[in-house]
Amino acid sequence: MSESHYEQFFELIARRSALIDLREDKQTSLAEVTRPIDWSALFGNDNPVEIEIGCGKGRFLLEASRQRPDINYVGVERALKYAQHAKERLQKGGATGVFLIWSDAAYLVDRYIGEGTVEAYHVYFPDPWPKKRHRKRRLFRNEVWLRGLIRTLNSSRGRIHVATDYTEYFYEIRDCLTHTPPLVYQPPDSLEIAHIPTSFEMKYRAEGRKIHRAVYQMDST
Repeated sequence: MSESHYEQFFELIARRSALIDLREDKQTSLAEVTRPIDWSALFGNDNPVEIEIGCGKGRFLLEASRQRPDINYVGVERALKYAQHAKERLQKGGATGVFLIWSDAAYLVDRYIGEGTVEAYHVYFPDPWPKKRHRKRRLFRNEVWLRGLIRTLNSSRGRIHVATDYTEYFYEIRDCLTHTPPLVYQPPDSLEIAHIPTSFEMKYRAEGRKIHRAVYQMDST
């Protein structure tokens, strides 16, 4: 997609994006939010920020916020029905230190997230767009997203965590991130099992599917 087409696409997305405050049960159009987002002002503290892209029904966010109250979590979801589901789940579970953003990931990262302000991105089971004619829609083929990922991660220790059950897409993601400096593959962390499964992972494991996982970290040397 050309830059001019992205501008047109982003104008459309801007009208369908919102910041969801779970504590005050309030939704604010992103058009009304000052850019870049001031995480300290938003959360009321200086804790590190980790963002889940495609948070779905919110299982990871709920469990992560319980286990790591020292982290500020942001869930990004493009589908409104899932954003609403995640909101209800997180509120019911008493989650604190979590905000939701209903928006397109590339748009949000490109326009609303400041340089070096994210400690980690979590991208679990992104849409593989399996049909050949649709593969251009894959997140890791999106140059706007990839540029934003590098720009917004903490330059010395920022990480991206990826998991998928779709083997072909996993190796495409691995190839993409391996050739995206200054990201460096972290083999031990990619093999660890002490992680929080998403709803999709629990479903796929029950079906006997193999789960592929990778962790990359920014290298400032």
